[in-house]
Amino acid sequence: MSSEKPTGHEEETRRFRLRDAEQEAAFFLPHLSPGMRLLDAGCGPGSITRGLANYVAPGDVTGIDSDAARIETALGILALEESDNLSYQVADVTDLPFENGQFDAVFANGLIEHLPFPGDGISELMRVLKPGGIIGLRSPDWDVALLHPDNTDLRDSIALRNRWQRSRGGHPDAGRMLRGQLKSAGFADVVAGSTADSHGTDEGVAEGVRYMHSILNDPELSEFAEANGWASDVDLDRMRDGWTNWSEQPDAFASFFWCHAIGRKP
Repeated sequence: MSSEKPTGHEEETRRFRLRDAEQEAAFFLPHLSPGMRLLDAGCGPGSITRGLANYVAPGDVTGIDSDAARIETALGILALEESDNLSYQVADVTDLPFENGQFDAVFANGLIEHLPFPGDGISELMRVLKPGGIIGLRSPDWDVALLHPDNTDLRDSIALRNRWQRSRGGHPDAGRMLRGQLKSAGFADVVAGSTADSHGTDEGVAEGVRYMHSILNDPELSEFAEANGWASDVDLDRMRDGWTNWSEQPDAFASFFWCHAIGRKP
């Protein structure tokens, strides 16, 4: 696949590198203080992790991700920077390589929606927290999307994306469930909220189209959609063209819902 048509995984990694703690973890930052030991679960290439490390320094921050390539990227960036309180390792959030009660805070952005059994991951995060420790989760809710001008091509592509994620055990509507999942896991003082990722500039509109094109260009999606009768190549072309045509409208605007929840380990 050429660089002009990145796959969903490639585009997602690129987008992950643009994230920062001030935007993605804004709801969580007021609960952090210097000296805390923090775990960033599903850290990707570490752009948020590096920001979190600044807020808890001189406390240690560990970033974990099951994707070895993303951890390799994070380690490569770390090698170019001066940081004595940050480390990364490959690990599965449902089977963490840490003893009980090792962290004062745990954070997971864009992770829970990918877990077939979210409760297993949340229970592991609770296990490695110290009593009184704080957890912060943030996940999207793809069943809520504001699109203008709205049209069938855009809605069909989002529905296909969500169907594909569910077929792989994911939960595109995970955001709305975070509060309940933390309470079910036994966390106390659980508070939930929401924000929106909006695309209201020419650059933002182009970014949204680039992401949706990357999903529709993914060969795994194409093969799976064809095999299950979800969408043909003609349908995928129609959806891609729909996003391109939408982006050319002078009033193009899109906003996607994200939810977050905070809890404390008793």
